[in-house]
Amino acid sequence: MRPGRWIVVLPGWWYEVACGVAGTALLVALILRGPWPDLVGLAVFTGLLLVAENAQVLVRDDAGMSPAFMIVMASIAGFGAHGAILGSAIVGFSAGFTIDTFKRRRYTAAFFNTGQYLLGSAAAAAAYSALSRIGGTAPAFLGAVLVFGVLNTGLVLVQVVLNYGQPARDVWADMRPEVPNYFAFGLVGALVGVLYTSLGAIALPLLIIPAVIARKAFASFLELREAHDATVRVFIRTIEAKDRYTAGHTERVAKYALYIGEQLRLSGPEREHLRYAALLHDVGKLAVPRRILNKPGRLTEDEYAIVQRHNQVCVDILTRVDFMRSMVGTASDQHAHYAVDEARERDRLVQEAHIVAVADAFDAMTSTRSYRRALAQDVAFAELRDKAGTQFNPECVEALIRAIEKRGEQYGLGFEETEVEFEVTPPVVGVGSAGLGDLVPPRGTGS
Repeated sequence: MRPGRWIVVLPGWWYEVACGVAGTALLVALILRGPWPDLVGLAVFTGLLLVAENAQVLVRDDAGMSPAFMIVMASIAGFGAHGAILGSAIVGFSAGFTIDTFKRRRYTAAFFNTGQYLLGSAAAAAAYSALSRIGGTAPAFLGAVLVFGVLNTGLVLVQVVLNYGQPARDVWADMRPEVPNYFAFGLVGALVGVLYTSLGAIALPLLIIPAVIARKAFASFLELREAHDATVRVFIRTIEAKDRYTAGHTERVAKYALYIGEQLRLSGPEREHLRYAALLHDVGKLAVPRRILNKPGRLTEDEYAIVQRHNQVCVDILTRVDFMRSMVGTASDQHAHYAVDEARERDRLVQEAHIVAVADAFDAMTSTRSYRRALAQDVAFAELRDKAGTQFNPECVEALIRAIEKRGEQYGLGFEETEVEFEVTPPVVGVGSAGLGDLVPPRGTGS
């Protein structure tokens, strides 16, 4: 079978199918029960939602941001008491028919989208109908928005966790900033729906204009983030071209840093900033000659002085790029040593520097370098704990160890993912563990 004919099946396919089946069953029950809403309005709102969903901006492979909920709320208000639940269910059901999903052969995802949007829309309409009889229009709209937001967010969160193996806390951190949009879009949609009942199609531009603006805003945000990622990748490739060991090192340090950030419950934006800072922590290597970077023995005083200059080079480079300026303190090692910054340890950027220092040291110890073979993981853990409180932030050390043990992962001697070939085979016991190596003792000291 040709590669283009394979159907992509992710781990959570059974959950996607279950949600789709539940939504379809509810739709059949509502059709049999009735009543039907105004068919013209049904066609208008369904068409608008199809356009909105096919213009959505993807923030994950299966999660996207679109103003479709605004259209659902408009349909609930527009249908009124006559057929609102069935009408909004049909409108929500159409959310699964997106061109991009079918192009990628994510058929179970499309089925899931129809089900979860239908369930959320029908539940929101039912809440609106019940609350409007009890407390009036305003509480009804707020209740409908809340019901849809909770149900939709919950169903999507589980889907992403199952398909991508991400911790629920991380997925929620990515989704949380968009929660206020439910209320903003929902209330605007409800207002337009009310106007639709009295003004007809003339009110629809009020629905379309915010939808276009919202899509543009999300698209601009993602384009900017992609530009940042591309800039960081250029730096990483440049460093890797100079130092073979760095290939994979920066990504591993970023991974370990995010492990620590997760344990310390950093927010989504804080973890994103931490990831960039970790990826750029070695940019100063561009100023260090390759012969020194890959030297198997101890560094001389002159060589060590050259290495020390990499911090200033790092500062000079990062301060010239707008979005990287806030990462200077972390990437340049200005605050990496814990003992120096004990009085300021609660500062976010200082904490970030402490995190990257621990992550960098752990990877340095558990991977082979020119001056030493990789250490065993338990040796690296013991070294981090031994230096905790003096060189390393104890909270960051324990967070990394806890995260790795919880995942059951193994690194270090016997567990290296990639082997780097050096001109001189690294010794089993070297001149350093987490750093760049010790200085050659000055002449005449007798050491």
